[in-house]
Amino acid sequence: MGAGKYLAIVAGLLTILGTWIFAMWGTTGAVGSGVGFVVDLDTLFIDAETYATGLSLNIILYYLLIVLFLIFLAAGVLQLIGIKSRVAIIIFSLFPLTIGVIYLIVFYGPSDIFGDLTLFFTLVFLGEQFEDLFPFLVQLGDVGLGTYLLVAGGVLGIVSGILPREEYY
Repeated sequence: MGAGKYLAIVAGLLTILGTWIFAMWGTTGAVGSGVGFVVDLDTLFIDAETYATGLSLNIILYYLLIVLFLIFLAAGVLQLIGIKSRVAIIIFSLFPLTIGVIYLIVFYGPSDIFGDLTLFFTLVFLGEQFEDLFPFLVQLGDVGLGTYLLVAGGVLGIVSGILPREEYY
C-alpha cells in the first residue's frame, strides 16, 4: 500500500475518534459530541419548526443542516472507503474539517461571526456525559481534543486524496 492509503486509514480513525470517542467541547457532565447529536436526533426532528423559528432559519435550511450533520457522523467510516477511492476520501474529509474549523471559529473567533447559528452549532451536539466519563473530555484551551482530531482527520484525508496511489492492473 502507498502512503495515500495509510493516510486514509489514519484520517478515518482520527475522525471516528474525534466524532464518537472524544468530546469536541464542554464541561464535565455536558459535552458536545456525535453521541449527543444522536441522542437528541428525535427531538431535532420533532421540534424542527420550533428550533428553526427560534433561530430565525428557514425550515428547509434547518433540515439541510441536520442532513449535513448526519453525513458528518458517518464521515469517519466513509473516509475509510477512501482507501480505494480518492474522490471519497476528499469529499468525506471536508465534513469533519468543516465542523472542526466551525467549532474553532465559534470558540476562538469573534462572538457574532455566525450570529444565531452559533447557538445552533453548539446546541445541536450538546449531550450529557455517561457516568461523567464518556465521551471523554480532554480540554485543550476552550475546545476539546475531539475538535483537533476532526481537523487533523480532515486535513490528512485531503492530503491522502492528493497523494498518488499505486495501482496495479
